[in-house]
Amino acid sequence: MESKDFLLSIFCTILLLNISLISSNVVSENEKTGQEISITIGPYPQNTDLDSAYIIWQTNITTVNNSVHFGFNPDCDNIIYENINAEFHKIELDELKPSTRYYYKVTSDEIESDVYMFHTSFEENESIKFIAYGDTRGVWDNWRNAAIVAQAIEKEQAYFALHTGDFVKNGLINSQWVDFFSISNFAHNCTIYPVLGNHENYGESYFQYFTIPGNGYWYSFDNGPIHFIGLDSNIKNLYNPYQIFWLFKDMMSNDKPYIIVFFHHPPYSSGNHGSTNLIRLLWVPLFSIFNVDIVFNGHDHDYERGKVNDVNFIVTGGGGAPLYNVEENWWTIYSEKTHHYCLITANQSQLNFQAIKPDGSIIDSFII
Repeated sequence: MESKDFLLSIFCTILLLNISLISSNVVSENEKTGQEISITIGPYPQNTDLDSAYIIWQTNITTVNNSVHFGFNPDCDNIIYENINAEFHKIELDELKPSTRYYYKVTSDEIESDVYMFHTSFEENESIKFIAYGDTRGVWDNWRNAAIVAQAIEKEQAYFALHTGDFVKNGLINSQWVDFFSISNFAHNCTIYPVLGNHENYGESYFQYFTIPGNGYWYSFDNGPIHFIGLDSNIKNLYNPYQIFWLFKDMMSNDKPYIIVFFHHPPYSSGNHGSTNLIRLLWVPLFSIFNVDIVFNGHDHDYERGKVNDVNFIVTGGGGAPLYNVEENWWTIYSEKTHHYCLITANQSQLNFQAIKPDGSIIDSFII
């Protein structure tokens, strides 16, 4: 009997020690993660419309109390709460006013972001200002040149930006997306509209970090006097008849003064990759028929503007990737091997275009 009591005593002692050890580990881990909560991506606006917008951000660990505070002034008096516990956060703001600047900030548990701003989409009679650029993939130089271009873009205080693809070197590696957003401070205050480049590899992160209208591969939206069309020029969808039929139908229904199309692979390029002749065959005739004003592309890491049948074809692949040599061809108006971005302002009667180096020097410009 005494031996049984002795063994039971030892068992209980060991059990209590294990429970104590487990409890202390849980507490210390919770304390540790609680001390390390941080916002790793964002916050930034997405899919801004006349009366709605999404605010997106990501924390390094799962957080419980998440919310967006927003309003017409930096006090951000309105609050919308997220109803799930997560690391990735996306909250929709609705019943907004068109052509309006909103201030916002986000909270996750005990941390709070700075106050940023976004603009809802502008009505047709309003003036707009936006950026077009691409090929930021900065792994090759630890994102140095991409950061320089991003800092120059931030100074423009544009309402939104078109990105012509190849955000990162490998879209399947999430840490590269963290790096892209880390150097792109302008994205806090500027909605990015993306298209897929070949380096995105249809990775999950692309579709998570961007809330894209339509099916996520090709889409359109209106802002101010311009109808914008984003396409997927990768082989997977270049031949896709659904995309071509959708493109035809979309341009048929447009009633805006201007049309701008953007996708990754250029139909006209004098750079290393050169022209994508299949796009010339399948898409370019539609651009001429429906009087597209500008087609933005990337892929070749340089700047080039050409003009074919009154359509301006612009290669803007100077967002930070290693530069390529560029020559001239029969369609070329101007070309240069340089990092850069494009700044466009437009109202109902006039569109102004400038291609700008990070130091502020204008290398090309025209007016429609």
